[in-house]
Amino acid sequence: MSAGARPTLRDVATQAGVSPAIASRVLNADPTVRVREETRERIQGVAKDMGYVPHSVARSLRGARTGAIGLVMHGLDSPINVDVLAGAQAACARAGYVTLLADAEQLAGDHSQLSAFLARGRLDGVILHSGYGEEDRLLEAITSSVPAVLVNSEDGRPVPTVRVDDAAAARLATEHLIELGHREIAYIAGPEGSQTSDRREAGYRDTLARHDLGGAVDVVHAGWSAGAGTTAVHELLRRPTLPTGLVVANAVAASGVLSAFRDAGLAVPGQVSVITIHDSWFLQHLSVALTAVRLPLQVLGATAADLLIDTIEGRSPVRDVAITEPAPELVLRRSTGPTSRR
Repeated sequence: MSAGARPTLRDVATQAGVSPAIASRVLNADPTVRVREETRERIQGVAKDMGYVPHSVARSLRGARTGAIGLVMHGLDSPINVDVLAGAQAACARAGYVTLLADAEQLAGDHSQLSAFLARGRLDGVILHSGYGEEDRLLEAITSSVPAVLVNSEDGRPVPTVRVDDAAAARLATEHLIELGHREIAYIAGPEGSQTSDRREAGYRDTLARHDLGGAVDVVHAGWSAGAGTTAVHELLRRPTLPTGLVVANAVAASGVLSAFRDAGLAVPGQVSVITIHDSWFLQHLSVALTAVRLPLQVLGATAADLLIDTIEGRSPVRDVAITEPAPELVLRRSTGPTSRR
């Protein structure tokens, strides 16, 4: 722990030689925890020496809520995340809370920024909507300080989560291409290990299997950026033949897919149809307006805020929420059409 940094639960656990879960239960006076008395005293002594205060105790010492909620998001420059942010901020405002916005990548990479963001007494809770690879670095620090809700993530920890129906979105996208006659359909995925991308891949695979096309599964791992979409197309172009249809896991990546096909002199949708998951204002203004599956992202943000506020205000929130209504919606534009290949 660096000089002047606020001690975390993990710091206490490491010093005491126990797991963070055991340290948390002891310091929060969990009557069901079974540890030796000497272990209990060691944990309590380390916490006292380090100046660590559990967030439940810190809140009672403040005597009142701050009225502020932190929104920790990845990809703040992405137009996709604007809707999530808008939904969360609106729900917070309706409940009388102001919001403090922070970039997940910056907090994960800068301990001093993270410590300042989580400074004692500043926030009542945090909504964490972070990218692949950020949860492990942020979740422990955040949940040891304030209540939290995870967005589009299933961490397996006792933290409320909320997510959209990614698998249903991919099923709808894949079904659309099959209805147009496509039988060679590739999935341009996000980064390997991304839960969001994996759920969408599962929907894609399920749809192909239901149409007896399971042997035609074709997954190209890319990422969430336009550059990642371009790189994925370059990989496809090195093959002897192209798929006739593409399901792209993210709209920003799909914009790079279109650019790469344009630069290669290939017609969309004449030679390859492209559909993306997520809709946004910019898709209709691309060189070929992109067909998309719209997900309820503002509802996602608002639901995350409501779950967090229920926790802060002493109500018992549902632990895990999968948003199925409104359902994913197909938005038809010019980038998809019947296959010319028979």
